[in-house]
Amino acid sequence: MRPVLRSVGLASLVAACLAAPSAGVAEEKLFLSGRIVPGQAIGPLKLGMGEATARRLLRKLGPGARLELRLRKGLSDEYVEYSYPLEFVAYKVGYLGRPGARRVVFISAQYAGNATKEGIGVSVTQARLLRTYRGLLCRAVYNRIRMGYDFEYRLGSRTRRHTVFVVRSLSGWHRMEGPDPPMRVAHIVVREPFQRGGIPAEEIESCQVFG
Repeated sequence: MRPVLRSVGLASLVAACLAAPSAGVAEEKLFLSGRIVPGQAIGPLKLGMGEATARRLLRKLGPGARLELRLRKGLSDEYVEYSYPLEFVAYKVGYLGRPGARRVVFISAQYAGNATKEGIGVSVTQARLLRTYRGLLCRAVYNRIRMGYDFEYRLGSRTRRHTVFVVRSLSGWHRMEGPDPPMRVAHIVVREPFQRGGIPAEEIESCQVFG
């Protein structure tokens, strides 16, 4: 019987992924291979594709998904957002429209298996991000769960399809002595200019100074 993937560290996840699947069961993957194309796609997941197509691709990660957000339930512009796979979060995908006619408007990658052609992906340092893409627009957003600020660097116009690189300290703790570890990309979002709602972002002064 195929082992269940659980959030027990990268080594355990890799071991589970490499375990031989039983007969008749498709091998599960930790991520969907392919580049991040700013404003368009993360791997095979593309903005504008149908929900059924996206779900077929995401089933390669394992069965099940977790509902993260639902807005305007029952309306023609209902929005639902799921995290995949069920046992740990590698991707979040948001769908807009009525059931049966929804399309992808939001894709977030939280796993380092995908990167842009320039090599920018999850865990890349903030300094490298800013060297690679000049002129990124930035805002600081208070993360109520982490009780700290995330720094969102946007590539592209917010009124069109665009990409957001979310940067934070991935250490979880600030050092009492010596320099803090470098800020790194925590996840990457490719999205349409659709307002997801929820808690409004708290903006402060430009965070370009942190580059």
